[in-house]
Amino acid sequence: MTDASSPRASVIDRCLGRPWAQGRWGAIWVAIVYFVGFSIVWTIAHELSDLHAERLTLTFDWESHVPFQPWAIPLYFTLDISVVLLPLVFRSAREAIPPMGLLLLQVVIAAPFFVLLPIENTYLNDMPTGVWGAYLFEPLGMKNVSQWNQTPSLHVTYSLTVATVVARRWGGIWWVIGFAWAIPVSITTMLVHEHHLICVAGGLLLFAATIPLLWVWGRRCGLDARGRRIDPVLTGSDG
Repeated sequence: MTDASSPRASVIDRCLGRPWAQGRWGAIWVAIVYFVGFSIVWTIAHELSDLHAERLTLTFDWESHVPFQPWAIPLYFTLDISVVLLPLVFRSAREAIPPMGLLLLQVVIAAPFFVLLPIENTYLNDMPTGVWGAYLFEPLGMKNVSQWNQTPSLHVTYSLTVATVVARRWGGIWWVIGFAWAIPVSITTMLVHEHHLICVAGGLLLFAATIPLLWVWGRRCGLDARGRRIDPVLTGSDG
């Protein structure tokens, strides 16, 4: 890898060679940028979608009769916990940028669909603002900003992405563990009446379309196939 202080160093190496990007604090800074960016994009998309006077019914009749499953709520929320904890896996900004950047790109891609495909939730339950409103925002006296961001389901996209990030980093049995968690989490989006089948399918397509970037960006950041920094001493590179 080229020395970050040399004239030949790439822009990426120069940025990631700075003190702020080193160690786990570097990963935390990347996470902060992600969470701020996500919050802005997510909230704007939700508020724009909320402007629609009429919403689209892009669902099957049988979906409205799927019974609400309270036991699935804790499993559903594990995705949000995992995204918060994910930055702790990385040892530097260099390792954090590809996965956290991918999560940010995914919400940026999803945002126009949230606005242009304002899907109506047709589930039969007593939660007019959904599980997020009933179990989080309303008890806190806050407006539910997750009610209308339906398709593609980022819950599906993110759970599969997080599973891939963790599995490729540690390998082996973690591929089984990761997807044994991500697939049920994706299913819970319908069991807790938060997403419809078209949303789940959209989330799966978004994951499939963007996940190759994890490896592409990793190589550009000087990471190996597991998302760890390539040791220049072992590779015989400069720096």
